[in-house]
Amino acid sequence: MPGHERFLKNMLAGIDPIDVALFVVAADEGWSAQSEEHLAVLDLLGIAPGVVALTKSDRVDDDLLELAALEVAERLEGTSLAGSAVVPVSALDGDGVEDLRAALGALVAAAEQPPGPPTLWVDRAFSVAGAGTVVTGSLSGGAVSVGDALVHLPGGVTTRVRTIQSHEQDLDAVGPGRRVALGVPDLARDAAARGTVLTLPGVRATTRTILADLRTARGHDESTTGRGAFHVHLGSGDWPVQLRAIDDQTALIDFEDPIATVVGERFIVRDAGRRAVVAGGRVLHPFPPRRRRHAVGAAHVMRPHVEGSPDELASALLSTLGTAPLALLAEGSGGGVPTTAVVAGALAVTPDRIASATVRAVSAARAHHHEHPLRDGIPKAELADAAGIPAAFIDHLIDGEDHLEAIGSAVAADGHRPQLTDAHEAQWKAARATLLTAGFGPPRASELIEDQELAHALIRRGDLVQVDEFLYLAETLGGLGEALATLDAPFTVSEAKDALGISRKHAVPLMEWCDATALTKRSGDGRVLRD
Repeated sequence: MPGHERFLKNMLAGIDPIDVALFVVAADEGWSAQSEEHLAVLDLLGIAPGVVALTKSDRVDDDLLELAALEVAERLEGTSLAGSAVVPVSALDGDGVEDLRAALGALVAAAEQPPGPPTLWVDRAFSVAGAGTVVTGSLSGGAVSVGDALVHLPGGVTTRVRTIQSHEQDLDAVGPGRRVALGVPDLARDAAARGTVLTLPGVRATTRTILADLRTARGHDESTTGRGAFHVHLGSGDWPVQLRAIDDQTALIDFEDPIATVVGERFIVRDAGRRAVVAGGRVLHPFPPRRRRHAVGAAHVMRPHVEGSPDELASALLSTLGTAPLALLAEGSGGGVPTTAVVAGALAVTPDRIASATVRAVSAARAHHHEHPLRDGIPKAELADAAGIPAAFIDHLIDGEDHLEAIGSAVAADGHRPQLTDAHEAQWKAARATLLTAGFGPPRASELIEDQELAHALIRRGDLVQVDEFLYLAETLGGLGEALATLDAPFTVSEAKDALGISRKHAVPLMEWCDATALTKRSGDGRVLRD
């Protein structure tokens, strides 16, 4: 019922749950600026169906009444209420009231609550002695029962519903489409401001920026392209925002405070300076890219799915992000799970992202073999970075690519195996001869083999064993137990040193290696050989 313009904000705070519009125009006053603005709100929010009550029919004659009805019908053309019944009524003599009741009743009977999680946009909060915080609002989506766990957004506090009232009746449960008061004692009254929302956990995203479709109100075609004191009315809330047009129908909207929203949610844009509703919008993406080109691409992907199921929305969101936590996709889509995704733990990635990452991974593995021919392959973590995917997906990538194979914690391409060149073989032969002569007292590794890649390759192959800063032949260490068996148990490091004919710099790390490999175990200040 259009009234003074300063009451418009209150109307916007309560319009979100409306299923059927009853639009009031006085026959003796006709169409007003406030009629146009209220119709713009209904149209921009897509609210339909509706019926028009042409009131005060007793104050005009039949000709003027007919003209008023024709004017209203003409004004409705091109809006969500186009074709709505216009019913003349008089509150004084009751004329037309039954017709209006019948028309409205038929629309209400046919109306269906859109499915979804229970959602209560808070419009008022107060404290009750002994009961704690109570919040009021219009419930949409699904039912709420006493004992249900709801999350309060954007704060993120989870609370149990202790009491439910609707129209002053205590209830155990309440369905959507009702005005309700919920007792939520875990929630601080000061936190439950107008514009916050209670819903199920994990079905609504908290954000400060959204990508949205915008449609200007009639007569305001250029109103959102320049500067303005823009406010977005979403649910019961009202937030100052900054609009940045991306193209002629899409904008990035930055909020001063965090909001809770999902893809597909509708809102109104009002210019506080001009005190006018200038546009309406629909959320396309709650965590959009900031660059214009990428934002345009994200809008192009999301727009065809905005009416889709939560699972369809989650899949569309993932296709714009490439990789995302499942929880984030659920919040942005109203609880959806992507249907076309590769999932590892709590992360999801698109098959296309895996495919492009696979191409990069094969190229990175081949480059690594060229640079490090003596290594088994590129480490998995390094390969994931080169491929541009989280490490959690690297095994899936390898399993799906014939050119790649896992070798322990490394990945090889094209069947790569380390091969010693003639020069490497010559170095290895010389080092082996030195180690055979040195026994348990070899030179330091850096003095034995200059090429550290070769040394590590021989260690991986099992020919050499590194003990601290020394390299030993595997066969030499294989005879260590027999050499120590000649000592009385328990034996000390000094006794082992003398028996092996080596210095303390070799004996100490060798005995620690024996402990680590379970060849020996400590016994007081000495050691004994394990059975």
